[in-house]
Amino acid sequence: QQVNSSSANVRATVVTALRFLIAEQPRTSVDEHLRPVLGRFFAAIRDNDLNVRRVAIVTLNSAVHNKPKLIKEYLPSLLQALYEETKVKQELVREVEMGPFKHVVDDGLDLRKAAFECMYTLADQCLDRVNLAEYLSFVENGLKDSHDIRLLAYLMLTRLVNKCPIQISQRLDGFCEHIKPQLLSRPKQNAVKQESDKHEELKRSAVRTVLALKRVPNSDRSQKLTDLWDIINTNNELTAMKEMQAREQTAWTAVNGFGHLSPHNVNEAMEIE
Repeated sequence: QQVNSSSANVRATVVTALRFLIAEQPRTSVDEHLRPVLGRFFAAIRDNDLNVRRVAIVTLNSAVHNKPKLIKEYLPSLLQALYEETKVKQELVREVEMGPFKHVVDDGLDLRKAAFECMYTLADQCLDRVNLAEYLSFVENGLKDSHDIRLLAYLMLTRLVNKCPIQISQRLDGFCEHIKPQLLSRPKQNAVKQESDKHEELKRSAVRTVLALKRVPNSDRSQKLTDLWDIINTNNELTAMKEMQAREQTAWTAVNGFGHLSPHNVNEAMEIE
């Protein structure tokens, strides 16, 4: 009943309680009680309150991760609402004056990040229940977003290369178009160390993604991917990143017997999950 409370704080608290129930009760003993009511809880993804929507998506992410069989029947009615929250909404972007400087604040960033994290989990648990063409179009949009979202999009692409290589190859040129500006970008001259570190982190992720994309079928036929490879091989900084990641991947494969996740990928995946 409290899911429909007039108080946004109450609605958010109730949905959060469901998340803890799902996470703390991994056994199927509670599934029969959860199944009939999950739809009412996840209707909160369409709530008019920003925080309630974010909490609902975080809860959905937990359900997909912990109880994928239970959540699959609800996905067709939830995916459009989830995808909608991956979009930048200008009405949530504002400019704040901080002394002589103006700072852009995006109140929708945390919500978008939660949505992309949920999409990442879907790729592992429920990819058979999504329309891949539609799903990948939103992954591609993430390559144009802010730092945290781009990192997630790069990580998703490296994972998806192994899960749906044919579909990735069909959109290869589009992905490459959005990766190219990252490889060519330079940090601002007056950038502080944190900004420079974030910029370098994105470049490493972009290089790692290019290495992954080269493994998809017929990747050698993509001129845009060839162009990215040339950019990497003619830039000392990018070449060093490529060689380091190739060494890490080789070492990881030798120890673990598979090559789809490098140590960096694993660390990032653990942070997300």
